[in-house]
Amino acid sequence: MKKLQSILLATLIALPAMNGRAESLEKLIPDSAEILGRMKREDIINMDLVKDAKGIVILNVTGFSIGIGGSGGDGILMAKTDKGWSGPVAITTDGGTLGIDVGGTDNDIVILLMKEGVVSKWGNGDHFSSSSASAVCGPKGGAAVDASMRNRDFNVYIWNKGAKLGVNFGGFDVNINDEANANFYGKPMVSVKDILNSAVEVPASKKDGMARIYDLLK
Repeated sequence: MKKLQSILLATLIALPAMNGRAESLEKLIPDSAEILGRMKREDIINMDLVKDAKGIVILNVTGFSIGIGGSGGDGILMAKTDKGWSGPVAITTDGGTLGIDVGGTDNDIVILLMKEGVVSKWGNGDHFSSSSASAVCGPKGGAAVDASMRNRDFNVYIWNKGAKLGVNFGGFDVNINDEANANFYGKPMVSVKDILNSAVEVPASKKDGMARIYDLLK
């Protein structure tokens, strides 16, 4: 009984931290630029696949406390449009596994979304079951890219502080951080669809903050 009470108490303590994890886009944008820049600088991400991707997710993902399970993170979602890359959508993920395996609890992740339907699924704040999409580690740096990589739903790149990870991927929820998006774009009812279609543009006062990410995606 005492053990059960301890687990329940740990859960109650941890839940506010999980729910409060959502960050503003003003913080997420430079954090995402740092993640993407490191992966490009260390020749982790394959830029040929970036050119073919329909969207990109950049996340910092951490494992939850023992007894709760799963993983969660904060980051941004962007889509490729006829005008170029869209503005950012603030998202969080909860539950399941997103690159988390034994030996690592703090991971930077870039996910290349290879299909427009998959971009829409992320933008809808959907649930990804363990079998709902094909996701494997993308080829490192300049490694050859074959047709199968372009036909996957995702190509996943992980940078971890020292621990070697397997790519567990699935059983997680995507949540849209509506408050962060409204504050960033100055529109209380801004829709994810309009952001990802570039119908809503990054405010002029905030374009400098996005410039590094756009440059890194070239």
